[in-house]
Amino acid sequence: MEINENSRHIAYLLRATRQQTRKIFYTQAMKHDLTESWCLVLGVLHRNENLSLGQLAKQIHVGNSTTSGIIDRMAATDLVTKTRPKDNQRTVLISLTEKGKQKYEVIEQDYWKVLAPLSDFPDDKVEQVISTLTELETKLEEISNNGK
Repeated sequence: MEINENSRHIAYLLRATRQQTRKIFYTQAMKHDLTESWCLVLGVLHRNENLSLGQLAKQIHVGNSTTSGIIDRMAATDLVTKTRPKDNQRTVLISLTEKGKQKYEVIEQDYWKVLAPLSDFPDDKVEQVISTLTELETKLEEISNNGK
């Protein structure tokens, strides 16, 4: 099988980009005594109130059992609450507490302050990058699903 050098370069750049963004994200999380996962949960719940465990797990791209452990630890520090709707006692809905909302606001401001230099990219380039990365994600998801 012949290796396509462009594909190799794309894979390398994706990995390098992921490493750099994780490094920034990790640094910001540590600055606020949180983990990356906790920051992701805060962000998702800020945008979507009352998610089920499964919905949240899907949005942060980890399994239900991992998400359950994260939520249990976050609930113990009063960042999130878990409730069961009266009409469906099997479902657990997760939402931010007031403390969680406040923590998210501080983290969000700090994070985007660090990433402010990204706004230097011209709008047309940003649109092109978003379009290309969206196509790439779709293609990689197809590849991933075909391998299952």
